[in-house]
Amino acid sequence: MVLEPVRAERLKEVARAHRTPWTMLMITLVAAYVHRVSGSPELALGLPVTGRRTELARRTPGMLSNVVPLRLRVDADATSAGLLAAVVAETRQGLRHQRTRYEDVCRDLGLAETERRITAPLVNIMAFTPGMRFCGFPTTQHNLSNGPVEDLAVGVYDLGPEGGLRVDFDAAPEVCDIAAVASHQDRFVRFAEQVLDHFELPLSGVRLLGPDERRQVLEEWTGARREVGRLTLTDRFEEQARLRPGARAVVFEGRELSYGELNERANRLARHLTEAGLGRGDLAGILLDRGIDFAIALLAVVKTGAGYALLDPEFPDGRLAGTAADAGLRLLVTDGRHRARVTGPWRTVIVDAERELIADRDPADLGIELSADDVACVMFTSGSTGKPKGILSSHRNLVSTLTAQTYATFGPEETFLQCSPVSWDAFSLEFWGALLHGGTTVLQPGQRPEPALVSALSQRHGVTMLQLSSSLFNYLTDEHPDTFTTTRIVYTGGEPASPTHIHHLQRLHPQLTITNGYGPAESMGFTTTHTIEPSDEVRSTVSIGRPLTNKHAYVLDTHLKPTPPGTTGELYLTGDGIAHGYLAQPTTTATRFIPNPYGPPGTRLYRTGDQAHWDTQGNLHYTGRTDTQIKIRGFRIEPTEIETVLTTHPHITQATLVHDIHLTAYVVAAPGSAPSPAALRGWLRERLPEHMVPAQFAVLDRLPLTPNGKIDKRALPTVDLPLTASGRQPRTELEEIVRTLISDVLGSSAPLSIDDGFFDHGGHSLLAARLTNRISTTLGVTLTLRDVFQHPTPATLARRIADCSGRPALTPLTRAASRPEFLPLSFAQQRLWLVAGLSGGDSAYNVPMAVRLEGEPDIDALRAAFGDVVARHEPLRTRFATVDGTPCQVIAPPTEAPWFEVRSVTSEALDTELLAAAGHCFDLAAELPCGSRSSAPVRAGTRFSCCSTT
Repeated sequence: MVLEPVRAERLKEVARAHRTPWTMLMITLVAAYVHRVSGSPELALGLPVTGRRTELARRTPGMLSNVVPLRLRVDADATSAGLLAAVVAETRQGLRHQRTRYEDVCRDLGLAETERRITAPLVNIMAFTPGMRFCGFPTTQHNLSNGPVEDLAVGVYDLGPEGGLRVDFDAAPEVCDIAAVASHQDRFVRFAEQVLDHFELPLSGVRLLGPDERRQVLEEWTGARREVGRLTLTDRFEEQARLRPGARAVVFEGRELSYGELNERANRLARHLTEAGLGRGDLAGILLDRGIDFAIALLAVVKTGAGYALLDPEFPDGRLAGTAADAGLRLLVTDGRHRARVTGPWRTVIVDAERELIADRDPADLGIELSADDVACVMFTSGSTGKPKGILSSHRNLVSTLTAQTYATFGPEETFLQCSPVSWDAFSLEFWGALLHGGTTVLQPGQRPEPALVSALSQRHGVTMLQLSSSLFNYLTDEHPDTFTTTRIVYTGGEPASPTHIHHLQRLHPQLTITNGYGPAESMGFTTTHTIEPSDEVRSTVSIGRPLTNKHAYVLDTHLKPTPPGTTGELYLTGDGIAHGYLAQPTTTATRFIPNPYGPPGTRLYRTGDQAHWDTQGNLHYTGRTDTQIKIRGFRIEPTEIETVLTTHPHITQATLVHDIHLTAYVVAAPGSAPSPAALRGWLRERLPEHMVPAQFAVLDRLPLTPNGKIDKRALPTVDLPLTASGRQPRTELEEIVRTLISDVLGSSAPLSIDDGFFDHGGHSLLAARLTNRISTTLGVTLTLRDVFQHPTPATLARRIADCSGRPALTPLTRAASRPEFLPLSFAQQRLWLVAGLSGGDSAYNVPMAVRLEGEPDIDALRAAFGDVVARHEPLRTRFATVDGTPCQVIAPPTEAPWFEVRSVTSEALDTELLAAAGHCFDLAAELPCGSRSSAPVRAGTRFSCCSTT
């Protein structure tokens, strides 16, 4: 792109007004643009320099050029003028150190060769004098390449008063989207023109997007609207019961209920609950194992006009009690098995004990009027304040996710498997997705997805839709690929999808539609989806797609301005899926649910904390988090909540968490006490769900701190999973087999004892599923996940099976006092030699330059001039040789002629010849590393082109 002469002159005028060179202003414009598109308050640009500060240096042959890092702080309210002053100061400071090698800086930072990208982008301003003449003839200069680009390089060329400034964006295809880079180049020129016209305007007020891009990211790509009719769960379900009373609604362990039967039994229980005081606007807790009674209770609660809070029986009693108290329940629906686990001021209905009373109630619909905005449920998720957050979702939120959609097929012919935990919002699609449209929901026994059961139930009942966390999807693809025999569509979500597993499953089941879904609980289930088309190659990433009908998504920067395609920002959601907020947490609600500047008055945006970007096709791509929230097997976890619970331990004063392969807790104990990891693990299991209990613990004297007083997590020591030093060895053949299977599944570096706990050594629910599968294959015994949780050591699990069966530091560089017999290669030469050896010939390090001359040149004079340049500079006469396995330099005498070739070509073949010359692969052991090819078109008159390559 070219900054027109008028604009280039405007740039120079602004620079003169601020008494700085125009080159400093150009660096400022690049920094301002990078700040706006990245949102980063701290930048590290690279400034290429010649490294020749003295006349002697300028006359000394050799490679002295370097890259100077420019570290710039850009405040949120920064202006272009303020940033210009910072650039001038930082550049002057950096140029004092331009002889400090960039490679040495990287080495001192401990970075490996592949990690040496401490600056991006490079800003290379080449203020060459325009109108260069060659042999007395005028030339047109073309820069073909500046050598390897590791990330992004911005080149600026002065084309003279009549040409303006040319701006080139060069990018490495391995790390950059070339199409997106081209868009950035166009957008930068537009951005620079705005800044120059309004130089005192805050950078946040400068628009990045043109009209077309703005329309795309704010209108075309953000989701469609459609009328969906009645928006309450009760209306939708009762309509299906009237239309299809005999159709199968719920299946559980051989038992079935039709829509008519399910509706009548739910009506009876609903009247019983109403008599107990439950009504519209209340909340009822449901603490029941997954099954027929659970399905009836859930429908009965919404028929009373109340909202439901599903209490997961797998959670510890302390967690259940706290959740129930925070919800402010009016009533609890449970059974005799769980009635004693949670007590409080609410009325409790024991469904099994009161079954006869319930059966005597009227089976007719209650007819309670509800609105779409009435609360349908409250879901509790991990909270950043140290306690769970209750998400208040309405009937509109649930129904709109499952109605008038194109991402799934809903209807009487569909069978859904409900296997997700009831504490996960995926439950809603599996349960309500079937019952609101006349389909069938098959309930999996147990509270956690059992891969073997998922596989068996899917095939037995002809399940057509499966929703799986990415971890479970991967596991079933690896271990139970026959799960998908009858399935028409499978969803993977909750975590980044695995392209490898998706590709593998598509090859196994070509008829299967695989969809990647995204959506936080605050937007009720899926908010965006992407159907993955089969391909011959494994994709590098998988998009999270586009918003669903009546749901909308925006990618915004820190000033709530839309970001361009290819630029990462924070993902904001709005539409019919957005929850009311957090139960009894107005401050947190106001922080996360904010006014929508791009929608009708009164609408809100939900700030997800997820980072994402649009691609040029209008699909969203997830790139990470803005905070410390993590996902483990589909469960959302706030480390702060676990840290808060840990610090309530009587002997713990500080705690922090790190998530890598496992969740690791680092704690500081009170003086005189040091609880063991086993004690801490057991204490947490009484208060937190299994997926929130760290696999590893470390008790430290103190937590390392950064200079500004924050915990330095990079300085925390590595924690190994300890084995029980005094644990017993296997006593029977069965114990030996079980111990071996557990050690293999966990990937233990050494065999466990029979007293080592599976979950104390990194085990979790999916590894437990893999263990049960291995046990079934090896011993022919079928176990459940509950068996592994209740019998976690090899010894106890063997008893259960018996019951069920018959880099080194771099040396410093030193200057040689005299030239040795064999000259070693410089760092740059070593890199060039290594790359050439690995690739077998490569043009990546070529630095070609092409010039076009007008007139008839003196070929002999041109050849002699080229030879003079080569004779003057030894690097241009250097070949590489290997002596005793060590590469060294062989410098040819100045009399040796370099490669110089003259050809006559047609006009049509000229570009091809120039590109061939630019891409010439040098044989470093046989050729001098430079050459020239001169091409004269056959009928081109006095036009003459020359390409010189080094």
